[in-house]
Amino acid sequence: MKKIRLPVICLVLSILLILSAVSVRSVLAQEIPNGPYLDEVIYAEEPDSSKALKRIEANELQLYLWYLTPEEAKTAEETPNIDLIRSACGIYNLQVNPVQFKEGFNPFAIKEVREALNWLLDRGFIADELMKGAAVPHVTLFHPLTPDYARVADYMKIVEAKYSYNPDKAREVIFDALGKAGAEYINGKWYYGGEPITITVVIRTEDVRRQIGDYVADVLESLGFEVKREYSPARKAIPLVYGGDPTAGQWNIYTEGWAFLSIAAYDDTYPEFMFVSPGSGAILSVYKPSPLLVDLASRLSTAKYKSLEERNEWIKKLTDLTIQDSLRVWLVAQLCAFPYHSDLTDIAYDLNGGPYSLFTLRTARYATGPGGTATIGNKIMFTSAWNTAPGEAGFTWLYDAVIRYQLIDPGVWPHPHTGRYIPVRAEFDVETAGPDGSLAVPADAMIWDVASQKWVEVGEGVMAKSKVTFKYTWGKWHHGQPVNIADILSGIAVTFEILSPESEIYDPNVENPTIRTFVDTFKGIKIVDDNTVEVYIDYWHPDDTFIAAQADVWEDTPWELQALMDDAYKSRELALSETTAEDLGIEWLDLTKGPSLDILAKHLDTLAAENYIPPYLEGYVTSDEAAARWNALKAWYQEKGHFFVSNGPFYLDKVNVEAKQAILKAFREYPFKADKWDFLVVPKIPEITLAPAPTVTPGLEATFEFTSTVAGEPYDKIHATYMIIDPATGEILIEGTATKVEAGKFAVQLAAEQTARLLPGSYELLLIVVGEEAALPRLASTAFTVIPAVAALEEQITHIREKVAEEIAGVNERIAGMRDEIAKSVASLEKRVIENSGVLQESVSKIQETLKGDIDKLSTRVSDVEGALSEDITSIKDDIAALNNAINILTALVAITLILSIIAIVVTIKKR
Repeated sequence: MKKIRLPVICLVLSILLILSAVSVRSVLAQEIPNGPYLDEVIYAEEPDSSKALKRIEANELQLYLWYLTPEEAKTAEETPNIDLIRSACGIYNLQVNPVQFKEGFNPFAIKEVREALNWLLDRGFIADELMKGAAVPHVTLFHPLTPDYARVADYMKIVEAKYSYNPDKAREVIFDALGKAGAEYINGKWYYGGEPITITVVIRTEDVRRQIGDYVADVLESLGFEVKREYSPARKAIPLVYGGDPTAGQWNIYTEGWAFLSIAAYDDTYPEFMFVSPGSGAILSVYKPSPLLVDLASRLSTAKYKSLEERNEWIKKLTDLTIQDSLRVWLVAQLCAFPYHSDLTDIAYDLNGGPYSLFTLRTARYATGPGGTATIGNKIMFTSAWNTAPGEAGFTWLYDAVIRYQLIDPGVWPHPHTGRYIPVRAEFDVETAGPDGSLAVPADAMIWDVASQKWVEVGEGVMAKSKVTFKYTWGKWHHGQPVNIADILSGIAVTFEILSPESEIYDPNVENPTIRTFVDTFKGIKIVDDNTVEVYIDYWHPDDTFIAAQADVWEDTPWELQALMDDAYKSRELALSETTAEDLGIEWLDLTKGPSLDILAKHLDTLAAENYIPPYLEGYVTSDEAAARWNALKAWYQEKGHFFVSNGPFYLDKVNVEAKQAILKAFREYPFKADKWDFLVVPKIPEITLAPAPTVTPGLEATFEFTSTVAGEPYDKIHATYMIIDPATGEILIEGTATKVEAGKFAVQLAAEQTARLLPGSYELLLIVVGEEAALPRLASTAFTVIPAVAALEEQITHIREKVAEEIAGVNERIAGMRDEIAKSVASLEKRVIENSGVLQESVSKIQETLKGDIDKLSTRVSDVEGALSEDITSIKDDIAALNNAINILTALVAITLILSIIAIVVTIKKR
């Protein structure tokens, strides 16, 4: 059990093309092999990133497992056949030696001096200048690009403000602490017992840690210390810092770095590993942190909290305790760019670990299809011994671990985008009674008893918080033997043995928080059928997948290989862990190279000759099965020249120490097809875009808007919290949760009573956004201004005045235009009136002439018949009068019509 951390003729042609495409897809589907897409992977040492970049461009390397400098990343972006994987890949920090030396004075044995380093060092300078912006400052226990930081970001911001760069405060604290310890400051130099206080800084030389180390040394010299700069590559620094005696006085500060191989949704074991467990270095075999720190870190590691809220409070408290202790002083979280040749496609990567992911080479392939060789550049080869003892006693360094991950299969592993566990070889179903409940463990469930060297039934009355049912995909080991339940039982028993002082293979230096928690919480295993087991653990977690991970008993080492390693350790010819090897003065067990091979070969002969079956497998392995295992291991060693056998998609074919290469080949008897993990290739990381910030007025509502997209499309599967921060003090004034407005659009809405608490000045809005399908927090911020109500009113009045003036100017412009138009219309009208008046006068004249002729005729007739027609004459006179009235009325109507026409034209002009 290993705890790893896409016309008729035309119609006919179309049909033929479709059938052809279907046929091709069918063939390709049939050609997907078991194991990986690639046939072979060669890991080769390339310490120089600039050379690696040139080799990728020339297609000599296909992928480089180390980050580029910002300048190199820019070059890569401009190179057509090079692509980049970007991730939040790791951190840089200082490992501070906190113990008193056998000879000489160690100022960092004083806790206050260590704590003061947090004020003394300018993290912004390191991130922006030394790392050219490819990092963010890292102050707290968890850095800003982790899920655990995002959950308590409000508190982390408070701590960051408290420990922000303040060299004057650092100087004050350091001088006070040293003075109380009896040190003297004379003529700008520190002395103790009449001797200058000398600080040895071990500075790694392979990367930016050289510049960081020089900066730290410069700052310490400015305080009056003598500083010895010990420039060291990994091979020199690692044994000194992690394997040497910390009381020997050989070093005070080490420029440390950590790579994160996978994102973790909840990293419960991290505080204990970094500040309590000897697994993170020899210092913690000597130095004892405060009991409160040890207790709380241990309780977090074993998930003793009752709720997620309680866990968050523990994270806050541990953040305080660890920074006060400052065994490790965090500096920056790194943003990495890893180069690869564009011919290599479909690379699954981890949001923290990038190409260090377990899944990277399980999905990688060439566009031409399955097969081919990929050469992977590795910064350093063969830094640690390669063995598979519990607790990751071998493969202790990144450069080795990334190779191991392609050779082994875990039972479960974190999803590379969410940090929650998913099945690899162990499908799981979790039943839990919660933090305070319990489930009955079947009486016939078994547990390994170290004292009696037997599997014993747990009996009646045993309770556990959780039960996990695992259904295994067995498959084969690389040497051809089937994986089975005996390998699972071997892993459990050996884990108990190695942590038990009464055992022959006890090694306290193998212990890490994960396996210790397993041993402390394991309540029994029940074999259900040929590929199903139930595991009972007294462990609860708010995320069921983490319960499954804690209960995971899948094994990546065949039982006979574990027995071989244990036998060599029992004889004290080889040690499982580096520290124990140092303590005993013997070789650190390596399954692949060096003096270990001859020793292991000797023990293999002995064990095979007696057809050895370990006590914990009696009744589970027959004599014939044991013989088949030992014979397979011997044949493997004779063919390959090494003992490394596992169950992953690649097997280790050859190790070439002189050429600094490891050659892996596809394991085609692997139980899964190459496309099993294709769904992990594209991460769904939301892009957050903030709209321009409004000006805020105290006592009035304010709204800040932002959008969330993935691949340019609206994306709603996010949880967004916000904080209003006073940038001058770092104080968080308002916090809350953003609300959805519409698809992909969200808003931070501040109520009137919230803005009323803001004094006039500048503020920062900080968004922390976490996607459901990609747990890497996205941080976005914008500055905004709060202005007084009077100023807001004045600003509003000014705005209104400007608007009114603008409107008046527009009206005046329109009036001027109307005037011109009216003038033109009036002139036209006058012309028409004049023309119409002439016609009217002519018509009247004609009427008058006609009437005059008629009157003359009537007059003649009147003369002839005047006497007889006197009554008719009278009537005619009346008719003439009426006609004159009609003429007058007609003239008036014409005038009125002309006036109404003018009025209509004017009205029409105004409506425009």
